Amino acid sequence: MHRARGFTLLEMLVVIVLIGVAAGLVGYGLQRGLHSAGERKALALVVNTLRAARVQAIVTGQPARARFDLQQRTVQAPGKPPVHWPKEWQVRVQTAEGLGAGFEFYPDGGASGGNVLITQGPRRWRVDVAWLTGAVRLRDLP
Repeated sequence: MHRARGFTLLEMLVVIVLIGVAAGLVGYGLQRGLHSAGERKALALVVNTLRAARVQAIVTGQPARARFDLQQRTVQAPGKPPVHWPKEWQVRVQTAEGLGAGFEFYPDGGASGGNVLITQGPRRWRVDVAWLTGAVRLRDLP
């Protein structure tokens, strides 16, 4: 007698459950990846706005100020549209006295100096603006 080959109902259910679990894990990983990409993009926009102000000062030969509006959650370089950051961010700007929440960049490449501390839950970043060179650097903080 010839026995029919095939899968049992139990085997089919196990495979379907495994596929469902795998799809859920992929979806979760994708969501985390998209969230992380959004953070990186927002951080890059803040850094690039500060760097744009520095370049403008060097090119025009005139000081240029990048301003932070902590109420509106924006940063803006002269002549550029304001850049918004996520509402989940807590932002603290530490800069030279008299500049408020902003950084002044000079034609020689230097800057007023200081930093921007960005916090989102347990994650923290700091954007440093070097006073001597005007270099703008982003660092992850532990």
